[in-house]
Amino acid sequence: MTTEKSDQLRQQLIAAVVKKRAAIARAQEIVVRLMEPGIPEPEFLSLLWEIGPPNYSDIVDERDINKLCGYPLCSNVLENIPKQKYTICASKNKVYDLTERKKFCSGYCFKASEYIKAQVPTSPLWLRDRETRPSFHLLARGT
Repeated sequence: MTTEKSDQLRQQLIAAVVKKRAAIARAQEIVVRLMEPGIPEPEFLSLLWEIGPPNYSDIVDERDINKLCGYPLCSNVLENIPKQKYTICASKNKVYDLTERKKFCSGYCFKASEYIKAQVPTSPLWLRDRETRPSFHLLARGT
């Protein structure tokens, strides 16, 4: 391999690493931003493109730690959090794990958060500029 070609490959590798680090840092900034209450819907929807599923899970977990509803568009404070880990539904004859559900103030917020989480792209953050940007949709109230 010529030195010119190896220098070119080295520059491409450096540019790729810089791009990856910048995308990861931006995702971390978004996690911190979405931990706050009172996020406007348009801003929330625009930020989803720059995070991945693990980042969204971090947002839900951090909001739970701060005693806020895990759904970023909800500003409710979590109160009366159930102590039990499981609940039994006698009508369906099933046992449900409440670990994730306890992070939300209502069934709607839990469903809406799961609906958004399913839409968050799974592709690497630093390769998203090559993809078409999807439009994200919120779960309508009453569904």
